[in-house]
Amino acid sequence: MERYDMLRKPIVVLLILIISCIFLNTAEAASAPPAPSSAAAVGFLSSQIAPTGLIDSYVEDNTDYSYTYDDAMAAMAFISNGDFTSAEKILNAFVAIGPQPEGGFLHRYHANNGTSAGGLLKVGHNTYILQAMNLYYADTDDPKYNELAKKVADYILSQQSSNGGIYGQAGVTWKSTENNLAAYSAVHNLGVLQNISYYTDKAEAIRNFLITKCWNGKRFLCGENDTTVMTDVQALGAMVLGPSYSNGAYWIKGYTFNTQKYATRKTVSGFDQNTDRDTVWTEGTLQESIAYMVAGDINNFAFYKNESEKLFQPSGALWAASNQGTAGYGDIFYRWQAVAPTAWYIYACNQDNVLAVLSK
Repeated sequence: MERYDMLRKPIVVLLILIISCIFLNTAEAASAPPAPSSAAAVGFLSSQIAPTGLIDSYVEDNTDYSYTYDDAMAAMAFISNGDFTSAEKILNAFVAIGPQPEGGFLHRYHANNGTSAGGLLKVGHNTYILQAMNLYYADTDDPKYNELAKKVADYILSQQSSNGGIYGQAGVTWKSTENNLAAYSAVHNLGVLQNISYYTDKAEAIRNFLITKCWNGKRFLCGENDTTVMTDVQALGAMVLGPSYSNGAYWIKGYTFNTQKYATRKTVSGFDQNTDRDTVWTEGTLQESIAYMVAGDINNFAFYKNESEKLFQPSGALWAASNQGTAGYGDIFYRWQAVAPTAWYIYACNQDNVLAVLSK
């Protein structure tokens, strides 16, 4: 009897362990989000459109803030997916709001009523809403936003300096590489699409600034005379200027690549925006993925797209980051369901470089 008990106890323990593993695996499977898909991501973006047509940028921030950058990202994602009706809702909202007297839009509005939410007039976000209008015209041949696009472009060019670079806003002396990359693409593409050489000529001056003042032969500076290390400019540089300027997308791995836990037993690898490597920034990781696609590096393109999918949520959104972390310049990334990374995920799914410079 004692011998039987000695044999039975390990068997009982083994059975308990097996049942526990089955229960845990079943519970994890039941709570796991659905498989990531472009269709689900588009559904999330659609669900964030307010009655005004503006898009609510985050789910968990307890505000109705609509950032113009996010509106532009969402509009381009809808265009990339062939959903022009949803893109029109967003772009029509900007028609209804109307630009500032200087010609550009504020950086933030209330999604529910279209009024300013402490909005500031800066160049950066205007470059992306301009590009969204460009892509709408390129894909539909409908010119209804062309006049507004020119007003936005004229505002951007009102900040152009003698060396071709664009200041970040009126009254400052700094020139951001990111702003100038997006400005070059958007202003050039407007000139090509509307056949206006004034804009392509001005854009060529921006390109020359980028190559002579922001590219050091190995990677992009953060701005003119600004050696700060940031991920986005390396990725966007390849997307806008092409494979010849993709080295920075590889160089940056030594400074911002990291791996973080996003669940008890799960990790995700990708890029932070800055060098403290305290979070995986989903948007920047997807930007890097597309930069590798531009460079013809399909393995890295797929790897970072797949890593980003780990942060896909049942709503169809992607988290802004794997965990709370610093973004540089005093900003914080939060683990919120967010419009911008979800839009970038759609671009990656469609293998669509929405910042590509069009041929003349």
